[in-house]
Amino acid sequence: MTIVDAHVHLLDDDFAPEVIAEGDRLGVDVFVGSSLCRFRYYPSAEDVLTANDAMYAVTRKHPGRVLAYCYVNPRLGQWGLTDFRRRFEDQQVVGIKLWVATLADDPVVFPFVEQAIAYRAPLLVHAWRKTDGSQLPYESTASHVARLARRYPEARIIMAHLGGQVESALNRIAPYPNVRVDTSGTPIGGGAVALAVQRLGAERVVFGSDAHIGCLAANLGKVLGAGLSHDDLSLVLGLNMKRLLDEVLR
Repeated sequence: MTIVDAHVHLLDDDFAPEVIAEGDRLGVDVFVGSSLCRFRYYPSAEDVLTANDAMYAVTRKHPGRVLAYCYVNPRLGQWGLTDFRRRFEDQQVVGIKLWVATLADDPVVFPFVEQAIAYRAPLLVHAWRKTDGSQLPYESTASHVARLARRYPEARIIMAHLGGQVESALNRIAPYPNVRVDTSGTPIGGGAVALAVQRLGAERVVFGSDAHIGCLAANLGKVLGAGLSHDDLSLVLGLNMKRLLDEVLR
């Protein structure tokens, strides 16, 4: 069974060898990752450049095993768009990672989405709705993702973490078939994964661990423990993401 981890990160500027070793033990075939600029929420152009250079170096170190999203700060405008184009065309990045530099439906994001559509490249969008006062100023929720999906039905969006508050987030993006969800996130359990498959269909759910932030084994375990059929499990663990990656224009 093919396993593609669609959501991983660098530790500082590298990919810890123990994650590769754990992936070997667990049967993970491919990791798709991004650098988050050492967790700077609103990174400068220099920060983004350093982060994406580090991610590219990791893909060179593990060819075919680790693939890269291009981290973008849409507030950097044309500079950021040019960086994405260069990395897609010269460094074989496979998509875009949007974190918390701006809301997913902010107009500054639109040129990046349009370029991703032209490349048929997926966009992994962090989304989490928090009720404990810790919501960041530009941290997207499922509502922002839904509005982006409605504007760009051609976009291949992956909403990370099942949106954080799973039931409400799934309901919000359910009408938009161009939105998939990933299973990463420490509070997300097997029941949430099963609910996502029930509400959206297995074709719209992809496996992600959030390693190094999350535990690879625990995040894989909750998918394996979700009670899915063999066919649905195959889709979630790898085939859905593999099909997305296979369709990226080269």
